Formats: sequence, structure tokens, C-alpha cells
Amino acid sequence: MSADQFQMTFPDSQFRPVRHGDAHYVAAVQNRKGELMALANATVDTWERLTPIVEFVGEKRRSEPYKAETVASWVKRVANAIGQRPAYFDILRLRPDHATTSSGADPRVLAVIHAAARRRHMSFVPVLPVGRSHSAYVEIVRESAGRDGRGAALRYPIRTVALLPGMTHTSMLSTALSEIEVDIGHSDVLVDLSYLGPDDELHPADVAQALEDVLAVGDWRSVVLLGTSMPSMLGGEVTEGTVGSIPRREWDLWSALRNEPLGRGPTYGDYVIQHPTPPHADGGPGMRTNIRYTVRDATLVARGMGPANQAGREQYRELCEQLVVRSEFAGSGFSWGDAQISACASGLSEPGWHADWRAAGSSHHIRQVTQQLRS
Repeated sequence: MSADQFQMTFPDSQFRPVRHGDAHYVAAVQNRKGELMALANATVDTWERLTPIVEFVGEKRRSEPYKAETVASWVKRVANAIGQRPAYFDILRLRPDHATTSSGADPRVLAVIHAAARRRHMSFVPVLPVGRSHSAYVEIVRESAGRDGRGAALRYPIRTVALLPGMTHTSMLSTALSEIEVDIGHSDVLVDLSYLGPDDELHPADVAQALEDVLAVGDWRSVVLLGTSMPSMLGGEVTEGTVGSIPRREWDLWSALRNEPLGRGPTYGDYVIQHPTPPHADGGPGMRTNIRYTVRDATLVARGMGPANQAGREQYRELCEQLVVRSEFAGSGFSWGDAQISACASGLSEPGWHADWRAAGSSHHIRQVTQQLRS
């Protein structure tokens, strides 16, 4: 069967993207160099508990079609990082029907992404964002789910979704499932809390009640709770020239839900060490050097002084030196990212630049979370 011929495939009842229930980890990552480096260097036992949501990020402003070769290169880089392991595929700053130069049967960018992944035999699950989806999203996700037999995922922004009069979370999700024509037993729901700021008050009992409405739809294949406490700008949380700490509110909330009388506990998910909104670029003129290092209930942030383009990358060595002497440092053998931090601190490697430390911090975070879930 070619990538451009449609043929309904019987759902694979053995395929489960989240294999360990609430002891599994779903990580939302952007298809950028740092995050992909972290995934490429994850160990086999980390992958055993890990499933990424790969978010393909488009240009901030673009009206002309994307070149088919460009889209294919996006998918190739992701394939090089994750291979044929299960992953959710979503898009950011892209309309699903944005034109491409593809000569395939469906030239819309989301369909071209799926087709390119299919040619590489990737085990992707298409994602439909509920509440902001239009007909193109529904059509493309429905076709991919029917063609590949791995089901689909609904991404549900439970805090911000606009419910019409008479609608509930249950009916909203049920309607979305009927639109993509996927049985709930082959469907995952990604309940997305997005950014949890320091002033956001989310009580576990209230979240549990909302999750019960989600569970009332039926027996989902997987239920994931996704969120992050990482701000888009660090200035309000961590002073320059210090090692600050940002509480992992998403982890605290997920942990507290285990004490609520839920019919089914959700799988833990987060945005690794990033804010949900893509940055303008990997380091603007006013960016400060920083390395983010996850510990059990917080993220340590070693932050440099002054704009990075003036301070230079050597400042990253100083930040590594500050981290390796702390009691929370897990040691160079803990993850690929820890080895990078240790080698830089000891002068065995060059400091690198923004994406390299995004990679190191992401690598450590992914290992840290999977180890916490094991315990």
C-alpha cells in the first residue's frame, strides 16, 4: 500500500502507546534540536516508560506553501531521534491545511507530515486538538487513524475549552470521537492543563471532578494529564547570577490526585523543561544563559548574568560548575545530559550553546521523571 492510497486498516488491538498506565511518562517536546538530541540519547530503560508528544513547529508568520522537502526533513530529524517507537504527532504554529508543494494525494501540511512518517514506518498516533479544530484537522486525523490502525488521541484543554450551552466535557469529547470515527478503546485523551502559573489555584478535588467527566465518556485506551510550571520568561522567577528553584506544580498536582477517589488515575505528562508556547528562536539578543535541572519536586535554574550574546558561551561552564557541586546533582552517570554537564564543568568539553543545554536539561528531566514513576 503506497502512502498516497487510502485503505481502511483494522485497528491494532495490541498497540498501546502508553504501556504502563499511571507509571508511564508522556513528554510534550517540540521538534527542535535540543529536545530531539535528548530523545536520541535516552537509554533503553528510559524509553520503556516514555512516550513523546512530538509537536511540529511552523514559522511564526508564513503565507507561502512549505516545500515538501522541508516537511520531509522535519520528519526525518524526528525519526532519527525516536526511530519506530510510539509517539503522538501534533502541530504548533501551523494550520493543518497549510499548503505544501507536495505532489501527493493530499498536499496539506499535516497530511504531508503523516505521509512522510508513514514512509519511514513510524508508529505515530495522530492528535486532534478539541475546541480549536476545524474540518481539515478532523479529516486528516480520521484518515490517518483509519489508514494506520493505531487509533487517535484527543488533546483537550480542559481549563480553557469553550463549552456551548448544554455541552459538558463528556459530550464535547464524545462528539469529537464520533467525528474522527475512532472507537474509544483505540483512543487516548490528553487532558492539557498547559501552563500552571504561581497564581493559578488548582485544587486536586476540582481537577478530579473534571477528570470524572472525561472518564464518563468510556473506557479510554489511555488518559494523560499534561501541564507545566515552566514560565515563558525566567526573569520573574529566578534572579540573574543565581541558582533559583521553580516548584513543579504539575507533579505536585498529579501526585495529589492519587489520593482522590478517581475511577482511574491519569498518566503523568509535562512539557519537559519548556513553556508550552514555542520561543521566537533558540536564543534572542536579550536571552540570558541558563541551565534547567529537574529534581524531585522542583526545577533548579542556574542563570547567568547579562545578555548571552555579550557574556558568551563560556558562561555556561560557570553554570555547570555551580550545578555539579550541589547535593541535588545526580552524577555524571545518571543520564546523557548529566554527563554533558559534568564534562563541561571539569573542562573536558567545550561549553556549547543554547540548544546544547536545552538538550542536556531535557535529557536529565526525562530520566528523572521516569525514575520517579518507577518508584
